[in-house]
Amino acid sequence: MLYSLEIQVPANTTREAPLAAELQLCAGVIKRVWVRWRFGSGKLCGCRLMRESRQIWPSDPTEWFIAGPHEVVFDEYYELSDVPYTMTIEAYNLDDTYLHRLWVAFSVMRPTLSSQAEALAREIMG
Repeated sequence: MLYSLEIQVPANTTREAPLAAELQLCAGVIKRVWVRWRFGSGKLCGCRLMRESRQIWPSDPTEWFIAGPHEVVFDEYYELSDVPYTMTIEAYNLDDTYLHRLWVAFSVMRPTLSSQAEALAREIMG
């Protein structure tokens, strides 16, 4: 399943007080992540992807994905097995005049009955 969100980040939104937007997902495994900025953001914006107040991507907690002419796309294997199945996108915009937009998407593979049965069997058998 594909889950996506477009976010408008107001001018003068700092890294110290970023805009936070939540995206509700489903149980499963995040297989792919996309981050795309609208034309004209010119390295003035950035975002990071969080789960329960912990930065997941970029993996270095001091880093942000910085706006540029190319989208950020990567394959991943991140399990969403505990509620809430929510990702938080934190974004900043250092432009002093214009708001900027970004689009974030996650491809989530839902668990199958057989994979759930295998997990239960592993748990029981130790």
